[in-house]
Amino acid sequence: MDFFAAQDRARRQSRLLVLWFALAVVLIVVVVHAGAALLLFPGEDGSVAASRLLDPAQFLATAAVVGGVILLASLYRIARLAAGGGEAVARTLGGRPLARATPDPRERRLLNIVDEMAVASGLPAPPVYVLDAEPGINAFAAGARPQQAVVALTRGALEKLDRDELQGVVAHEFSHILNGDMRLNLRLIGLLHGILVLSLIGRVLLRGGGRGGKSRSPFALLGLLLVAVGHVGVLCGQLIKAAVSRQREFLADAAAVQFTRNPAGLAGALRRIAEHGADIGHPRAEEVSHMLFGASARLSALFATHPPLAERIRRIDPRFLPDDAFATPTASTTAATSAATAETTAAFTATIGQLQPAHLAHAQARIARLDGALRQSLHEPSGAQAICLALLLDRDPGIRQRQLQKIAAALGDPLALRTEREYPAVAALDPGMRLPLIELALGPLRELDRAGRERFIALLDALAGTDGWLALGEYVLVRLLRDTLQPRSPAPALAASPAELRCHTALLLSVIAIAGQHDAASTRAAYARGAAAAPLDALGPLLEAGEIDFPALDRAFAQLAATAPPFRRRLVYAMAEAAIEDGRLAPIEAELLRAACEALDCPAPLRLD
Repeated sequence: MDFFAAQDRARRQSRLLVLWFALAVVLIVVVVHAGAALLLFPGEDGSVAASRLLDPAQFLATAAVVGGVILLASLYRIARLAAGGGEAVARTLGGRPLARATPDPRERRLLNIVDEMAVASGLPAPPVYVLDAEPGINAFAAGARPQQAVVALTRGALEKLDRDELQGVVAHEFSHILNGDMRLNLRLIGLLHGILVLSLIGRVLLRGGGRGGKSRSPFALLGLLLVAVGHVGVLCGQLIKAAVSRQREFLADAAAVQFTRNPAGLAGALRRIAEHGADIGHPRAEEVSHMLFGASARLSALFATHPPLAERIRRIDPRFLPDDAFATPTASTTAATSAATAETTAAFTATIGQLQPAHLAHAQARIARLDGALRQSLHEPSGAQAICLALLLDRDPGIRQRQLQKIAAALGDPLALRTEREYPAVAALDPGMRLPLIELALGPLRELDRAGRERFIALLDALAGTDGWLALGEYVLVRLLRDTLQPRSPAPALAASPAELRCHTALLLSVIAIAGQHDAASTRAAYARGAAAAPLDALGPLLEAGEIDFPALDRAFAQLAATAPPFRRRLVYAMAEAAIEDGRLAPIEAELLRAACEALDCPAPLRLD
């Protein structure tokens, strides 16, 4: 699967979805306009009603009121869900955030799986929620953007699935995150809510009109009309939602199998659902039915948000027969994980936003290589803070002491002392281990509240400038953490002109060329190779190191992230060309590529050795 092509498809699907809902809203406006003309302005022999019915001004007024109600209610609902991120959805269904220091072995196993997949896929490790009151087997991912995503599983999934099956379910949810399904899901919820509000207004009119006597009966009839129209509109919306959801489920299943190279794991989880069920008893489960791993209710084929279990299993395992629903998967259905191979630039670009088994194996190996004490520290937020702060501590004892004083002043003496204790192990790390360490720290850091995150990011900025200048490694570290802990608004930046995009691209490629090269000739060669592959010609000359402006680089990322997927595909390719020009990828280049892809909303997997 192609990440950028998938983004294009998601955009087209979103536009088509909006078109279908727009048509539904137009029909609703026509029906409400006709009903209002007949009920509120009756005339002799229908003459007044007919004139009102054909009055353009009256129709536009009805369209403005009805359309405005639906639009405002939809935008309000989407904004509320987006503002709270996926955590708001998980908490709505009774989810409990899973602490990284949990002593429960099942919960620890789940966190390990999520961390492995986050490091491998290049996504920030999402917070994990457990729906303790739900014995069925189910899961979902929610959030407007990957940086705001959460993964939630029911207690039944934790207790009834083995590790391979659980890994298949988590891989399925990661695919939804990578394919942009979460934003589409939020829009579906919002649009349906907007139409539903009409029914709520109709109920108010119905109750008020019924108490107002004969003179107010037309309003009661109008209320009845709004209730009926609202319900029919929601019914049509449910049909659209179900059709979109079924196709996205097939795509997520295929991606999960591609990632884990273990069809038996995902097929086994679906078999467990056939055996134990996937029902979620929370009264608001219907709102998020299209986001769930398994259908939580048995609906007709038209309204089903998920394909039939037998069909999903058959696509994963062609040898499956419906009578085998409870059979143990045979060994022949499990494909061995492919061996890691050296990646070319094209291969790297092809893995953007993809779930690859070789990267999962590589991530597992990297995590296993981490010092045990460091891994233990990452089980809770204060330890993760100390490790990230230790990564910024200077090797000069005098500068390091000033940094520790800043930590004590901002977050207290205990954290400063812990940072000092973690520093020797962090400083002794192989440079190639910095990136997986940062990736693993993101999960526990997201357990901090908003104020705690803001204080932490402000401290990182202060530490990075302690010696009077900002090194590229410091910028990359702070950028990676800020993008996850303080994600920017999903609203796109103002469109940049071609001249501005050329300047931004030249700046970015210059930074990458300078980062991994040791002499002027190789730096020029790296820049030239990247510029030749860039999405725009005539970029201009290589910038000198003294011309690199990190605030300008932040502005460049903001505008480059708003470009179309085909442009970003070529930009990522050009970045990789510049980084791998000399046939190797230095740790700082890997970190810079990871930060750049994060800023461009193109999740980059952990690079292979």
